[in-house]
Amino acid sequence: MKLFPLALIAFVATICEAKIDRNQPHDHTGKLTPYSPGPFPNLELTSKDEAELAQGKPVMKQSQGDGNSGGAICVQDINAPKAAVWNQILDLGMYTKKVGKVIHSSNYHVDKSDENAKKIKTKMVLGVIPGYSYESYYDHTFYPHQDSMTWTLDYEKTSDMDDVSGHWHLEERDGGLKTRVFYACDISLKGSVPGPVLNYLSKAALKSATSWVKKQSEENAADFHVAKEYGYKVTASNAGEVAEPVTGRGFFGRGGAVFRHGGAFVQKSKTGFTRMFQF
Repeated sequence: MKLFPLALIAFVATICEAKIDRNQPHDHTGKLTPYSPGPFPNLELTSKDEAELAQGKPVMKQSQGDGNSGGAICVQDINAPKAAVWNQILDLGMYTKKVGKVIHSSNYHVDKSDENAKKIKTKMVLGVIPGYSYESYYDHTFYPHQDSMTWTLDYEKTSDMDDVSGHWHLEERDGGLKTRVFYACDISLKGSVPGPVLNYLSKAALKSATSWVKKQSEENAADFHVAKEYGYKVTASNAGEVAEPVTGRGFFGRGGAVFRHGGAFVQKSKTGFTRMFQF
């Protein structure tokens, strides 16, 4: 068994040469330690990390959990409020149009009855290279009041991956105008894996997971409808919203409307919020 940190929500690990009854239980009920919602413990960012994040670049860190848990974490700053970022992450059924190499994504069970923990089970198929399409079933839990989502395999179904444990966590930045995203996904792979597939799963996928969220969130910074459907309470802070628009000539230019936000003027456009000047 090989264990690799990973980054994309839809991963699998072996080629299915024979017909598989996906409704049969997985061959175990979990090998990897599940993540807990909330901030990643013992994660420290250096001044160099902060400089990289300020330039819009992802930063890779190592998390140390209890016992044998822990793995690679990708950190990314996004020029959009938390509600807009959750709107993209929670829109699991639309990943085929947003996430590279995901060729199928559909929710087969959604339970929103618990206001503290929303359950979402999703079938995803990943096509890494031609001829290699992998299918897995994921059991997500979204914690709207903790700004976290964790997931494992759905062990009531048979997946091509041996095991998975993942975690999204969001933190507000710049008074709600921006979001810092933390992402981790550890996977256990079955059997031997072709070199190009292994290279993608162990290296490229982690960074690509936050890059697509950054792109989609910044392009749709005022869209919160999916987040609201899952019980995420959109507030003035997590939506990046501010007080009444500033009125008067010159305050509604080509870049979008200007608002007061604390001690600053900010401009809201389709790509997010930009701090103009302090007062």
